[in-house]
Amino acid sequence: MGIKPHFKKADVMKAFQKKAADIERVMIRQLKVLGEKCVNKARTLDTYKDQTGNLRSSIGYVIYVNGSPKYVNFEQKGKTESGELGVKKALDTANEYAAQNVKNYYALVVVAGMDYAAAVESMGIDVLTPSEQLAETEFPKLMTRLMDKIGKAGVI
Repeated sequence: MGIKPHFKKADVMKAFQKKAADIERVMIRQLKVLGEKCVNKARTLDTYKDQTGNLRSSIGYVIYVNGSPKYVNFEQKGKTESGELGVKKALDTANEYAAQNVKNYYALVVVAGMDYAAAVESMGIDVLTPSEQLAETEFPKLMTRLMDKIGKAGVI
């Protein structure tokens, strides 16, 4: 007398795919929360005067899944079209970084895309450093929340 399943292999695969999609949705949501915290901190710094709007426009983030952008957050700042350059440079910088470093996993890439952002930082003026420090303290909390949410969803 054997056990006879009342399901098909395809049903099992479908259930696993749904759980994987649930995990991805939660992971992306948690990365968005961290990304928002980081860019809000950087965008509201009053440590420099951004005359063209380019530097603040170049601050934002992209969430990548297996090297592909899944969510993009950049805001054009300033009243002139020059802020558009900041957004374009930032997206180019994030994509260039991701192409070299983000292959088979989830990644949150926070950037200040203007070439001179590092030079401004080197003068002791904060652009992204406080955001980096925030990410270092918040990421472990994010992972704890993520594992908790996944566990409560009955995934693991």
